[in-house]
Amino acid sequence: MAKVRRVIELWNAPGVMGAGNETKTVPKVGKKAPKGSEQSRMMAEAFWYMMSLYDPAWATRIGVHFGLFMPAIQGQGTQEQQDKYMPLITSMKIIGCFAMTELGHGSYIRGFETTSTYDRATEEFIINSPTDTSTKWWIGMAGQTATHAVVFARLIVGEKDHGVHSFVVPIRSLETGEALPGITVGDCGAKMGRNGLDNGFIQFHNVRVPRNNMLMKWAQVSPSGEYTSPPKPQLSYGALIGGRVSMIQDSSDYSKKALTIAIRYSAVRTQFPIGDNDYEEPVLNYQSHQMRLMPLLSTCYALHFTAEQIKKKFEKMTEELEKGNITNLVGVHATSAGLKAFSTWWCSEALELCRQSLGGHGYSAYAALSSFLADFAVMCTWEGDNTVLAQQTAKYLMKIMKHVEAGKEIHGFEKYLQNYKTLLSEARMRSSHLFDHNIQLAIMKRASIRVIEMAWNRLRKERAKSAALKQDKGHAWNECMSDLILAARAHCDFYVLTCFSEAIAEISENQELTPVKDVLTKMCSLHGLILMDRYSSFLLYDKYISSRQFLAIRDGMKTLAKEIRVNAVPLVDAFNFPDFILNSPLGRYDGEVYSNYLETVKKTNYCQGRPSYWETQISPLTNPNHPKDQ
Repeated sequence: MAKVRRVIELWNAPGVMGAGNETKTVPKVGKKAPKGSEQSRMMAEAFWYMMSLYDPAWATRIGVHFGLFMPAIQGQGTQEQQDKYMPLITSMKIIGCFAMTELGHGSYIRGFETTSTYDRATEEFIINSPTDTSTKWWIGMAGQTATHAVVFARLIVGEKDHGVHSFVVPIRSLETGEALPGITVGDCGAKMGRNGLDNGFIQFHNVRVPRNNMLMKWAQVSPSGEYTSPPKPQLSYGALIGGRVSMIQDSSDYSKKALTIAIRYSAVRTQFPIGDNDYEEPVLNYQSHQMRLMPLLSTCYALHFTAEQIKKKFEKMTEELEKGNITNLVGVHATSAGLKAFSTWWCSEALELCRQSLGGHGYSAYAALSSFLADFAVMCTWEGDNTVLAQQTAKYLMKIMKHVEAGKEIHGFEKYLQNYKTLLSEARMRSSHLFDHNIQLAIMKRASIRVIEMAWNRLRKERAKSAALKQDKGHAWNECMSDLILAARAHCDFYVLTCFSEAIAEISENQELTPVKDVLTKMCSLHGLILMDRYSSFLLYDKYISSRQFLAIRDGMKTLAKEIRVNAVPLVDAFNFPDFILNSPLGRYDGEVYSNYLETVKKTNYCQGRPSYWETQISPLTNPNHPKDQ
């Protein structure tokens, strides 16, 4: 928690963070910066960003309090509630957690069992965990630290169940840290990764809280028990959208660190000569290594620009919500859900590929990638299981297709589906300029439309079957689930390529960035070819591309990977990670890999010398003079 306190200090004090691989001291400033000033905020964010890559468990502690608990109060609390809680939150006079997931239910929020029953006589809510499966589970910071929780529970007023709403519930004494009466709280124990985070469980035994502890910005319960529902159900889960947006950025950032280690090491590591050379080549010069790492690097950059774009949309949506405008809520919710799913899936695979690219040394804990992979794995399931989130995007896309069929006008990025039938009737792509971004966007638009259209037609067919057999609507969805998830992925892939292309266009307007633009253009082209290859079966099925173009796509990937390899090290150096944050002798900035790796190993307590078990276990086998047992 010392590091957590340090963030609070940085939030309220001016200064300059060290950059790159240089050690810099924070200059002393006579006058303290205003609390929450832009300078102090940037410093705190920079500190959090770097430390999140050095110690993900620590970052999650900060993230739960400031990234989930606080946004829940801001997004769902009334102004009066925000005035009460926000000063306590920002100063950490109270420490919060986000009690959503239950032992028996995760993504299926409507299945939650925790109840909050309104007592009109006392104007209190009674929070209760009626079953074992209603136990709040995996709740970050609940195990040992949090004093308060935003609890998601079924709101019951009279005999009516109004579904899941959120309530602020104290769970520990601020003075002693002991659980409050009626609260059973504990730690979930050892995990695959992030064991520095106290994921915990909470059980409520008819715990009473005042009526005003229900977050009532969108839904309200009056003293007399009159219920007012929110204008959109998604408003109740606004804090989750911010978390999903941040995980798109996390996917880019985690892969940046892994790629920095993998590419630097691959430029140093030599193995075998090529042809008649009498010297060993860096493994990064081999095509197999280039095709392993350069596509990952291009996608990493693509996600970086996508994260910037979706963050802007989220911030704009948040501003609009404050003014009562919910127009963009559903679109941002659906897009962020799909992007979170596919970016974290990709990053999980990318981290393992980077680990394997280190050869045998990738198995060493000192390489840093094995623990990094274990720490990242949870991203694919927390704050929404990826398979479920992908279906949220698919559901949104199917709704868009229904609107198109009804002749309604489509807005936002999904507008490309407006005239999908016309676009699908267009003749095949005849251009041979497959590196051109406009050509790639046209091809990927066609691929995305085709995949979505096929899922839409399949769903309509299955729904007709289900209706004839008088089956539930969910049966038809289940029969099409793989097609629907693929439709969501195609849509998100097209979105990512669009964001990357738009970033290149913006850079092109600045003449000083021409050298940067040239290499980023190749990176964007490689990413486009990767996606075209991924959906080539649909493009060939449609006869939109020829077999010759398909082969050109495959050859182009190899060509661009080789060209990008020349700038691979500068491209990861641009991430500007200090060696301290990389925490891997294999990814050192100075390239002195082996001496530092050896020194790191030698520093361990158990590296050298006779083991403690030698006398009792080994010596009896190898030492002829070992005294025999009597």
